[in-house]
Amino acid sequence: MGQEYEIRSANMKDIGLIESLFLSESAIYFGEKQEPPLTQLFHEYQTHRLVAYQPDNPNELQAYCEFCIYPNIPVLSNDYWIQWLQTRFCIDLPISLMNTIFFNFYIQIKNHDEILNLVIMELFYREHKVTFLIVVRPPNYSSEEYEMLQEHGKIYYPIAFNMFSCRNLPTINIIKRSEFMPEITFRKALPEDNDDVIEMIDFEEPEMRQVHGDYFIAEVLMGAVVGNLDKDKIIVTEDPEAANGGTTGMMWLTEEVNIEMLIKNFDLESLGNLVTCTPDAPHGVIQFNVFTAEQRHYFNLNTEVNIFKRSSARLDKTKIHNAHHQNYIFTKFKYITDELKNRNNYLHKVTKTLSITFDLLARKSLIRNQKYCLNNSSNAFMMKNFILHPSLRLEHTYYYLCAMFSAYPDKDYCVIAIPANTKYSASLWALLKFFIRVKHRPSCEISDEIFIAHRCSVSTELCVFPLMKDDIDDVAKMAGESNCYRSSAETIGSQCPILMQIISDYLYNQKSEFKCWVIRCGTVGRENTIIVGFVTLRPFSNYEAVYKQYMLPHNADYLTYDRGEIIMLRLHPYFHMWSDEILRTVAIRSSFRELFYFEVIGDVEMSNDLSRKMMPIEPRRKIRNWFTDTESPLCYRRSSMPVKIPLINCVKDNYYLFRHNLFPTKYFGNQNPLVVVGFSDICKAFLRLIVFGWNTTDYKNVSVNNCLPLVDITVIVNYGEIEAEYDPNVTCLYCTSNNECYLNSAHSCPFVMDTTKRLDMRNWINFVAGNVESIDRGEKCIVLDNNCKIHYDKLLLLCDTKFGLSTLDSDPISDSQTPYNYAHINGRLDKIILYHKLIELSQGELSRKHIVIYGYALALYECIDFLLRHNCYAHDIVYVQPHIVQEPEYLNNPTIDKNLDTILLQMLSDLGIRVYESSNYVKYSLHEHINFIDTVHFKHCPDGTQFSLKCNLFINFNDNYLTAPIERVLVYSDIHMQNRQILVDEQYCTNDPHIYAAGKHVTFIWEVLYQYTNVSEYELAHKLIDILELGQKPITTERKFSKPCLFHAQLPLEHMIIKITMPKRYLMGKLSNEYSYIMTTYSGDFCRIRMNLKWIVEEIVCVSRQLNKPPYFLEHFCGKHEALLNNMRGRWKMGLIPDFVSFFEQPWTEYIMHDRFNDMQVKNHATIISLMNMHCGVQGMNIGDSDFADARKHFLEANLLKFLRKFRKEFVNEFPLPEDWESEQYT
Repeated sequence: MGQEYEIRSANMKDIGLIESLFLSESAIYFGEKQEPPLTQLFHEYQTHRLVAYQPDNPNELQAYCEFCIYPNIPVLSNDYWIQWLQTRFCIDLPISLMNTIFFNFYIQIKNHDEILNLVIMELFYREHKVTFLIVVRPPNYSSEEYEMLQEHGKIYYPIAFNMFSCRNLPTINIIKRSEFMPEITFRKALPEDNDDVIEMIDFEEPEMRQVHGDYFIAEVLMGAVVGNLDKDKIIVTEDPEAANGGTTGMMWLTEEVNIEMLIKNFDLESLGNLVTCTPDAPHGVIQFNVFTAEQRHYFNLNTEVNIFKRSSARLDKTKIHNAHHQNYIFTKFKYITDELKNRNNYLHKVTKTLSITFDLLARKSLIRNQKYCLNNSSNAFMMKNFILHPSLRLEHTYYYLCAMFSAYPDKDYCVIAIPANTKYSASLWALLKFFIRVKHRPSCEISDEIFIAHRCSVSTELCVFPLMKDDIDDVAKMAGESNCYRSSAETIGSQCPILMQIISDYLYNQKSEFKCWVIRCGTVGRENTIIVGFVTLRPFSNYEAVYKQYMLPHNADYLTYDRGEIIMLRLHPYFHMWSDEILRTVAIRSSFRELFYFEVIGDVEMSNDLSRKMMPIEPRRKIRNWFTDTESPLCYRRSSMPVKIPLINCVKDNYYLFRHNLFPTKYFGNQNPLVVVGFSDICKAFLRLIVFGWNTTDYKNVSVNNCLPLVDITVIVNYGEIEAEYDPNVTCLYCTSNNECYLNSAHSCPFVMDTTKRLDMRNWINFVAGNVESIDRGEKCIVLDNNCKIHYDKLLLLCDTKFGLSTLDSDPISDSQTPYNYAHINGRLDKIILYHKLIELSQGELSRKHIVIYGYALALYECIDFLLRHNCYAHDIVYVQPHIVQEPEYLNNPTIDKNLDTILLQMLSDLGIRVYESSNYVKYSLHEHINFIDTVHFKHCPDGTQFSLKCNLFINFNDNYLTAPIERVLVYSDIHMQNRQILVDEQYCTNDPHIYAAGKHVTFIWEVLYQYTNVSEYELAHKLIDILELGQKPITTERKFSKPCLFHAQLPLEHMIIKITMPKRYLMGKLSNEYSYIMTTYSGDFCRIRMNLKWIVEEIVCVSRQLNKPPYFLEHFCGKHEALLNNMRGRWKMGLIPDFVSFFEQPWTEYIMHDRFNDMQVKNHATIISLMNMHCGVQGMNIGDSDFADARKHFLEANLLKFLRKFRKEFVNEFPLPEDWESEQYT
């Protein structure tokens, strides 16, 4: 038996191992070998870099190889090699850029010859479109160096080759996939295959055996089970080289497809409705009435037109002159609430009559039963089951798909129906990569998911040609076709003129920067192929700008002129599965090394059908100060003189960015299905970390793969919640800048805000709207109010809220019982509802308006500022603050600040707002017979006197972390609660091992001596990922929290506050915050810094008037020791820091904000621990105190210098290093 080897992609961390292999005296190779050191190795593009090693010794490589779609010979342009080979060599094969790849370099240790076969096979497994592997031997290389390849392929000589007069010419060796790859035998299953099939079923779908028994397959084949064997085919595969030596896979296919049912429940018009319709053949026509969905502009309500379509509310006419106007306004309030929280409001059902034309079979042409003829004209077959043996690679699924279409040569579509509660196996996931998910119709009565693949997706060759004048009509037609998934009529109408401008400039301007290509189906030339797509590109020169906002590797000089920007790309859905090959070919033909794509939000969007096949770029997880002017022309997307491309500020604006690095695609995601209830800030952080699980500070995954998310997560949200979060078209009548408007603001950190502003989680996460009615823990199922049932493997409760009332007259309240003039702000939907109600109230004709605000939080001051900015007068606003018990503060909370509260209250009084302090809410009274608040009752402390306030609008900012409906569901489900909080352990697990919860609505079942509320959403999300084992490897190492929590809000009189706090890591034996060391500065902007007794910054508060420049970068300095912050305490005491914000904007702070600074801190920590062990004599050594201090200083300085030298080019500000003092620049 031969030795076993593992083959994987090489990355930057393998350079040391590769250098050792290159220096080995026992290594043999072919191709151009570089001499170590190999620091520039990964700067050169290779499509695949593979390394091979033995499993028991992964630190010693046995082989390394490189594959690329062009050879490593800098003679021709990269895209001309195929044409040159066809012209100069005697090649009789249909090679093209899409189906050919070059084997450029290979090196291995002697006596490991079998590795060569393995790496070639690995290449063919990874590249399904590659049919030919070419090895080029230049004339200056001897044939002996390539001798190891001769048995694998066929050698081709140049046309000019002559044995006697012209021998010293290059040769090529072409290895064909069909002659190299092992054959897989497909045959019909036999009853004796039952045991082998059942063994595979036990691995991937064990429940199938439990339901149907041990001999289910044999019983079906022998007719013992009722079924239609005439239309079904059970096919198995045989692979004599497989580990089990027998059956290695099974697929169960059937012709029995209910076409009528699929047409009525799924949108199949773009797929020909899965029926045959041959020209000039007898046709039948049948009509169906179905529903289609149209998205509505639901937030820009037209209340004047639609207000009287609903019944009006009737109020007591205690004041005749005011009752009519009050009645009119409150009726509008009811309409706004009902519309924006109505389950049927967000997708508008439209009746449509479908006329299905299909072929009539000759013998059935006179039959009147048209529906029977419809099913007989089916152009589809269905896959009922698919099982792959665990010993086989998942890439085998492609060969099974090819075999499926071979089993039905007269059918063009393969259909897969997957029940809603099915747990996807690994082989099924791999197979579905080649399928298209079909949308449900609004009236769909089937919960199954339908996936469809077309025959041409598998069997058709693609090629790329330059766009010519004759292609313009076809391109314009494709550009005008609406993408049913994303485009709208307005988008199509605006993008077509821009496209025509690009094409005109490309065709008639010899110096045009644009590249235009058409994608054709076939390889026999332009005349005999049809256009299935097109793409327009131009050079991309905004990398430095987008680098400041998105997580990208630092700009590499060698790629400066080799990046391209996709302006528009359209491609038929059948061929999306070949996105890597298409984008790679287009990029190489355009001389680009990377491709980028801007998706503009709320502006003219140029379509890119392959954007979801490109790597989404994650915004930076922390905001940095870049010491540059963000309004500089260099920060804007480069304009084009002949074409009006939408303008973007790449550093400040909100947009989506996609990138394709021409490497093979690799999917990242969770293996087991996960269901989440709620869309809180922690949920947003959790989803973002799951989706971008490949991102690391060293970019090790991005450097070798085009990383894409593939997650199985369902999030249950309230009606309208997701639509509100992601709607870019919400406009405000009063605000000139949308970025400064209350409707678009948020209080959380930028990491959470960007989840909805610069990312669209709807592309990867399945959001389901509905209210949770019950949780069936036995069946592991959630039931919603719309009768939707969602099965879960793990359930995560991230449904904590911020504000609200928990009871109404001692009874739990629900959304349907909430008064229509009551409001609390827990999300953007609440802000939008409040905005529309406020507009109607301010435009009403009431003689006096009464707006009551209750609560104690910094967030309510932003709401008051919102009222004042939106046509509300100060004398109409009443602020009631509850009684605040003065007690020592042991926990850090960024959402409140008792030291600033006195100043803020005085500010409200100066504005003319009535303020009632120390008054607790008691209840509110409704109008008779209707659900509107008339008066709100409060009790003043400490005297206990009660008073009432008239109310047209009651805005509540009282803390409430769990809504009453969710609490009721949890109680009925027997989830343990305490004081309206969910009881969890330190693993955030409830009393049900399958249900977890995290947020402000949880409490630990035992007392812990560290702070776990008001912590960083980013850090808590990381802990949940590690607990649920959803990440690639554990990141968090302790239960305590160590990252800052940020809060920000706008204040009245054009002020803004940012407060950043560190959670307390130790609570036992610690003094309260009153004993902390506090420093303040004021120079137009107020800043306060609080440090603990160990001189670590625990709190930063900044109140500023610079609304357009929020200092989010202060987050980097909270939690740092004051000595690390340039001896901040001593400088402040000496009066050298007049303004802390300006102090933190100095150039020396840049190294603390660097992405890899924390890595250096970890290294410093390990160094100090090692020195302390030596200092204490743990390792048999003992050094004195002075020696310990000197050694510590020496090693920490060495680590810092190493860090600065390594990343020096990534800093904006220049600084000298010790070696620079000897250079002329600093002498």
